[in-house]
Amino acid sequence: MTTELNKKQSELLKSMTQEVLINIIHDLAQDNKQARTTLINGYLLSAPDVLKTIEKEYSRRAKSKHFYDYYEADAFYDELTRSIAQPLEKIAVALPEEVERLSVKIMLEFEKFSENSDTSSGSWMDYYSVLLDTWMKSLAAQKNSDPAFIAQKVFNFIVNEVYFGCGIFKKYRTLLGADVLRKIRDMYYQKKRNREALDISIIIKDNNFLSETLKKGEFCRPEHYFDYARLLMEEVRPGEAIELLLYMERVGDKQYSDKSTWDELFITALIEDGRDEEAREKSIAAFSFQCDTRFYRLHTKASIKEDDDVQVFINIAKEKGLDSYICFTSDVGRFDLINDCITDSSKEELARSLAYLTNSFVRTLSSTLYKHGYALSATLLRRILVEDAINQAKSKYYSYAASDMKKAIDYSEDLEDGPQFPGTESYLRTLYEQNKRKTSLWPLMAEKIQGLSVGKNGICYKRSQA
Repeated sequence: MTTELNKKQSELLKSMTQEVLINIIHDLAQDNKQARTTLINGYLLSAPDVLKTIEKEYSRRAKSKHFYDYYEADAFYDELTRSIAQPLEKIAVALPEEVERLSVKIMLEFEKFSENSDTSSGSWMDYYSVLLDTWMKSLAAQKNSDPAFIAQKVFNFIVNEVYFGCGIFKKYRTLLGADVLRKIRDMYYQKKRNREALDISIIIKDNNFLSETLKKGEFCRPEHYFDYARLLMEEVRPGEAIELLLYMERVGDKQYSDKSTWDELFITALIEDGRDEEAREKSIAAFSFQCDTRFYRLHTKASIKEDDDVQVFINIAKEKGLDSYICFTSDVGRFDLINDCITDSSKEELARSLAYLTNSFVRTLSSTLYKHGYALSATLLRRILVEDAINQAKSKYYSYAASDMKKAIDYSEDLEDGPQFPGTESYLRTLYEQNKRKTSLWPLMAEKIQGLSVGKNGICYKRSQA
């Protein structure tokens, strides 16, 4: 069994002389086959020898008929990464053309190669990603080649590659360089693959190409308009961004796109163009369509005072529904308003509205309310979560119910019992009467909640006297 070196052992190793370390390496290599293989393959082979070893290992693996099931596949691809992909990556700069050839061969054959393994876990992706990195590094290392020559190599492979699209050029933009990517873009464009050509143009920020293709009516997706508008604003050309977005609206592409993104970009461009009053009006209109806090933030950016017209947004959110109201007031830190609406709403109304929100959001909100001194509303939220988890009627949710019940008890510790707010003991008894047949729930409750016990006669809860 191997263990990591402790601090003292690491310091002792660092203090050893070169002669002592060499003797240790010889001893390890002499007595341990795995150490000897690692030493030779990882450190004592020339780049050509490493390449031969990798080719031999890949050939052996490719000929194998063994099928790796779901449980074996992770270890299989991890081993391929260490024995093939990573060693190949290390020699990409030393032997760029040879590494390029082999990495492309392995990737092109991958679909057939992977037939002997269960790929459903996705473990193959790390292996394939290292191969892709290796191939790109080998291309970048061919510095004396013409950009058009490198671009043709990339295009010939990527155009038929099934696992990655043009999005990979975001990652390799710096490695390949703008000249190569521009050539690849032109090849796509010549093949009338306008979508890919536009995607690459946005990556390399070629506004001239984007402008010309826009004039020709060749934009393929709403995202191309959005990305081009962002690039125009980066170059401090907000007026042109406004014209672009208005054109997008006129030609009808807006109805197929994300309206909120269109609104956000349009308002941002108005602000950068100094048209603050229009930006404020548009922010309110956009918020009325979708109660997204980013439109309030944009309104604030275009306003003189930070809290200017916040009540207008609060009123709009309230009209949209309790869920929108809670989300917005939470985003702007108005926990006093959230507390009021929770304590003033019926349990049924509150439960219906919270169903539109994620449980993680409600838990975070409950904790935040408690920290701000609103223990009652924090407790009520937790109790709603408890009942929601139990009503799912699936035992896998019962642990959540127990955890939320524990928090509800903690938050209600200093609250007074009343007709509108039953105390913990009364609440637990009612909960038990309604759900006593859920036998797997109550042991979890008893385990989580100090003072709660479950027996033949029902439950017993004794509040701890801390």
